[in-house]
Amino acid sequence: MTNKIDFLNEYSLSSSSVEIVTDESQIVEAPIPNFWKEALLSDSLEERKEKILSVWKEYSSSDLRNTISYLGDYLKNIDLICLDGEYSLLYTILTYQTGEEIYYEGKQPVTVEMLKQKFGENAPTIKQSIADFYTHIHNGFYDYTSKSMGIDNLKNVNSMADYDWEYLQQLDIDLIPLYNFFSNGMGEYVVLDIENGNTYLWSSRELPKRQSDFWALVDEWIIIGLDF
Repeated sequence: MTNKIDFLNEYSLSSSSVEIVTDESQIVEAPIPNFWKEALLSDSLEERKEKILSVWKEYSSSDLRNTISYLGDYLKNIDLICLDGEYSLLYTILTYQTGEEIYYEGKQPVTVEMLKQKFGENAPTIKQSIADFYTHIHNGFYDYTSKSMGIDNLKNVNSMADYDWEYLQQLDIDLIPLYNFFSNGMGEYVVLDIENGNTYLWSSRELPKRQSDFWALVDEWIIIGLDF
């Protein structure tokens, strides 16, 4: 346990120490979703997985079907962690190709009001499937060490207009309603126009490329991160 905590602390981006919460009374009293509590208090790992993944399936069964299937096969543990008063689920996942264990973090779902505060007047135009993920499953789901290769935490979701792009003069699209919802940590993003639903594969090095399906691209890239 100590080695795991040391590892988590190394990549926590905080001077505080990560706590792995195992005490049942603390779990019961924690300000976390009820389905988290039911899962974490389960008698077995399989029951814990079933309770967590059932919510994934309820809201994202078609959008993230490959990710959900992978988690069903290679998810080895789910812990509750706390850092600076914020709770997350820590997924311990076995990579298929290397057989190594990696950690993915899923923060607590946000409220609809939080979505409105983030996107302002554009909030009503956000895809319902995206709103469902953030308000029912997690506020982001990403590699713990890199904070990438997954769905971004809302605090890291920003308008493309907030950045200076070398090729800005070559773009003929309005950047304001374009938001990054996924990063691979190496300057590439999955970007969604929250007004019209257009999806782009965005790069810091070359012009963005229009894509046909937001969730298909996100699902594919998550698997790439899990299956290295």
